Amino acid sequence: MLYALSFFFGAAIGSFVQLVAARYRVAPIVKSRSKCLSCGEALRALDLIPIFSYLFLKGKCRYCNSSYGFSTILIELTYGIIFVLLYHFILAGQASLLVASLWLIYYSLLFTTMGIIAIYDNAHTYIPVPYLLFYCFLTLVVLLIRFLDDGSVLLLLAPIIVALPFLLIWVITRGRGLGFGDVMLFLGVGAFFGIEQGFAVLLLSVWIGAIVGVIIYFLRLKNANRNSVIPFVPFIVIAFIVVLFTDIDLFSIARVFA
Repeated sequence: MLYALSFFFGAAIGSFVQLVAARYRVAPIVKSRSKCLSCGEALRALDLIPIFSYLFLKGKCRYCNSSYGFSTILIELTYGIIFVLLYHFILAGQASLLVASLWLIYYSLLFTTMGIIAIYDNAHTYIPVPYLLFYCFLTLVVLLIRFLDDGSVLLLLAPIIVALPFLLIWVITRGRGLGFGDVMLFLGVGAFFGIEQGFAVLLLSVWIGAIVGVIIYFLRLKNANRNSVIPFVPFIVIAFIVVLFTDIDLFSIARVFA
């Protein structure tokens, strides 16, 4: 039962993330009703049930028959799975319901923020600054919690150490190789995971990005060409989630290739 609740709660978060990413700098996020982006018709409650509405309406607007796109249900399903994993690997093992609830709130905010950043960057190759700063704040919370438990100075240096490779690229290319937002994302990665797992996120994100880049190059996907800019943030988010739920680090990756 709790797994099912976790899934549908996650799917609802995924739906909300898409709404915020679509409305950012375009329309009020909270004050206005959800509308079809094609015909402008206000959507009813039955049109907004995560996953079920998409399947029932066959991925199309009830009023103008325009397609919502497959990404809509894909993101809702992905978030549903993420929150099932969150319950199984993190929340279920907490000492009390209060602690589990606090971590649920924390991860809901973190995954919402990261999802908005990734979706918006994928669409506009730009990272919304307010959400980026909130992401950094959230990862700093975990860093402080770990520091109070550990007290290691090296732990405080982890954000800088993990972000250093991308910071050097940003400095050497004068911002043409990547944006400073990517550097800040890795500062957050280092704050959240520490050095070993932070570098695991870095390696995985680069590898995933390279694989996707090669696939796009050879398949010549629609709207893609040799000069296409591939947003890097989604790969960072994917690698972040993989490391979070598998608990792998730089040394375990090295052992695979040893």
